[in-house]
Amino acid sequence: METFEHSMLGIYKSVAAKQSWSPPGVSLIAARKMWPSTKGEDTVVAILDTGVDYNHPDLKSNIIGGTSFVPAEKDFMDKNGHGTHVAGIIAANNQILGVAPATKILVVKVLNKDGGGTYKGITTGLKYAREWRGPQGQRVNVINMSLGGPVPDKTMYQEIQRVVKSGITVVCAAGNEGDGREETHEISYPAYYPETVAVGAVNLQTRIANFSNANEHIDIVAPGVDTYSTYPGGKYVKLSGTSMAAPHISGAAALIYSRYKKRFGVYPSYGTVSLLLQYLSIDLGDAGFDDLYGYGMFTFNLDGGKAILLTPGSKEYYINGQQYQWETAPNVQEDSISGPFDELSEVLGCDCNLIPADGTPGNPPGKMEIWS
Repeated sequence: METFEHSMLGIYKSVAAKQSWSPPGVSLIAARKMWPSTKGEDTVVAILDTGVDYNHPDLKSNIIGGTSFVPAEKDFMDKNGHGTHVAGIIAANNQILGVAPATKILVVKVLNKDGGGTYKGITTGLKYAREWRGPQGQRVNVINMSLGGPVPDKTMYQEIQRVVKSGITVVCAAGNEGDGREETHEISYPAYYPETVAVGAVNLQTRIANFSNANEHIDIVAPGVDTYSTYPGGKYVKLSGTSMAAPHISGAAALIYSRYKKRFGVYPSYGTVSLLLQYLSIDLGDAGFDDLYGYGMFTFNLDGGKAILLTPGSKEYYINGQQYQWETAPNVQEDSISGPFDELSEVLGCDCNLIPADGTPGNPPGKMEIWS
């Protein structure tokens, strides 16, 4: 059992943005639409991985605890980088913002510095997360496992069943052995177990990543290509893999748990969370469920996770890789865009109304109304 092979596109010492910044994957699943009501407060996500750099400035405020089940590495500090990257996607809260920047992270180190681990260690880690209680009685709501292997394990599966029965949602990376085709199946455990939420990867144009596994137990897909997140030593890195897609969904699940608790006073059941993750997913492949995209790409935007590409002065533009055409080409100048308001509103999926100036005292310059 190990982390999935992934590609690295460079290590960065800082973020170019002057203010806190949401990486494209976080934006694509529309996490910000939930932030006015919750950023993940009162939730805990356990990350079973290579550990986490608990000194990283984007993560340290959200680390609620941790332990290591790697015999030769007693501390849960990340000596690999994989777990730290996963943690940032879920809950970074400084220079970059994860999907649920107020959720707490429980670090459960089950993979060594080379990214390898044992079924026994992972099973023990699952049990630890299930039984863990925080200083104020907190319990784990979500477990993220961006790891896998081709062989099932009975003991691990039995523990996963106990975990799910206790009300915890288990999110797993689907695996990186795919070839981009629905008809060829690739299987990885624990994602293949029906009790888990198996997450495949799409690129930032919402097309399937050519490495993402396909099979009848893929539940949903999420951004997993060129994913920008935290890295040990206070750094940042872009990685690609279903390992990066899964934590987008773990963060989304944390937002659902938090929102539900605020509304109804109790946490939702695993079944409710699983159903909402599927219901809020946008069909990308064949109509309905398919073995490549599952139920589709998860997004809090019911208008459907849009990757929009504009070219200054051109009437052509693209949404999720499909070409469209403006009636009037917009102009882009530095960090601003101008164009026909009604067309821009249509692309962004919101309604608008322009009230022209009519000379009355209360309306000398005209007004603009936007409903979103």
